[in-house]
Amino acid sequence: MAANCKLSLLDLGRLDVDDGFFIRGATAALQSNPHPAFERRRVAVVAAVVEHPAVGPILFDTGCVQNARDEWPEPAWDAFPRNVYSDEHHLDNALAAVGYGVSDIRAVVIGHLHLDHAGGLEKFAGTDTPVYAHELEIKQHYYAVATKEDIGAYLPGDLNWQLNWQPLHREETELFDGLVVRHMPGHTPGLLTMQVPTQNSGHFMLTSDLYHVRDVFEQDLTQGWLGRDSQSWYRSHRWMKQLQRRYNATMVYGHDASVLEELTKQAKTFD
Repeated sequence: MAANCKLSLLDLGRLDVDDGFFIRGATAALQSNPHPAFERRRVAVVAAVVEHPAVGPILFDTGCVQNARDEWPEPAWDAFPRNVYSDEHHLDNALAAVGYGVSDIRAVVIGHLHLDHAGGLEKFAGTDTPVYAHELEIKQHYYAVATKEDIGAYLPGDLNWQLNWQPLHREETELFDGLVVRHMPGHTPGLLTMQVPTQNSGHFMLTSDLYHVRDVFEQDLTQGWLGRDSQSWYRSHRWMKQLQRRYNATMVYGHDASVLEELTKQAKTFD
């Protein structure tokens, strides 16, 4: 991996979510505890900007649509309310805080196309900015919206035709020199992670929702109700574990507020 990139993490607000969505058995009743408390945790909406030396700024994930309260289906809002969202959490303002405008972004990589990761694509509607996603994720997205079988999780269909989709097909793709994306399904069929090499701060793994929170990776737990395909997820998990050890990589999870806060306190930009 030759490229030395710079990485800036974006804080795009907070959701309040039942732990059972993230961790299997988190609030399961047991004979010894037949009426467990249902734990809720406040989680972050995380995105990142990668400054590639040859390409320029690349956005990984985009957060929620700005007007989520009105545009999300009511069941989605009821389960995952975005209860912390001020001007600083708007995608354009979060980008500006680390030195970029929306028009500066040279490419977007979407970990997966759920509402809370791809909603910010509204900022790129009608532009030529390439939007990279795995082909299986694009197909699942279109199918989910067209059949209304998973309309609550995926973006509305009216945005689809306004984006410059660039589908990826392989398990591992060096998208740009040194910048590797990997197909790691389980949470969704086409979930992508991205490995970011920096010169002084080492490697970072942007995991999207392969892991929503650090507990799952660090304690070898299993995804909760949001896991769609356990067999595929375990395979992806084992692969990520090997990669993390090989590169001694810093993990960035899809929604872990504690990790986001720890890293952003260390540095505004990692280089």
